[in-house]
Amino acid sequence: MLSGMDSFAYLAQNPELARIFDNAMTSFSNLIGPTVAAAYDFCAWESLTDIGGGNGILLSHILKTHKTLHGVLADVPHVLDRARERGFLSGEIAPRASLQQCNFFEAIPSGSRAYLMKSVIHDWNDDQALQILRNCRKVVPENGALLLLEMGLSEPNQPSLGKAVDLYMLVLTGGLERTVDEYRDLLGRAGFRLNRVLPTSTDFVILESLPV
Repeated sequence: MLSGMDSFAYLAQNPELARIFDNAMTSFSNLIGPTVAAAYDFCAWESLTDIGGGNGILLSHILKTHKTLHGVLADVPHVLDRARERGFLSGEIAPRASLQQCNFFEAIPSGSRAYLMKSVIHDWNDDQALQILRNCRKVVPENGALLLLEMGLSEPNQPSLGKAVDLYMLVLTGGLERTVDEYRDLLGRAGFRLNRVLPTSTDFVILESLPV
């Protein structure tokens, strides 16, 4: 089984497979994007960096819904190249959108008040997740927030999509889905306090965390 790091490195080395993966993630993010954008007052933070945001489709929905918000798409160079090709951050929202290179295991660009990660932390085991979250803590200002968009898990012995995805993550990346309490503990170890959990009328929840 490939580790999460090897899996994403493999995609980077295989452009056609990466494009198929990208198309799948784009379609899914486009499906949930309007609901996520409407479920949270992103505009309250004035500026938002979408870490590992792919080609920017989710960020585009957020910027179209929140008319005064400025957004940054942060990802590795070959992903940003595809984002430029797709052009989801062009047109009327282009003056409020920018792209920055980012390897979240090394460093995250500063300059925003809020930072968003959709389906990023679930790709990694706890040690890797902590490395990413601690890099986030270095750039999230005291008056800012970290927002995780991850799948919610149902109560024990109750079915949910998140529990099925949990198995996929174990096999494909070595990652896992986590309960709210598990996220609370992980965020606490990285220097954040889980402030609230907001539903989105999809299988996803928004975990709003503040720096401590």
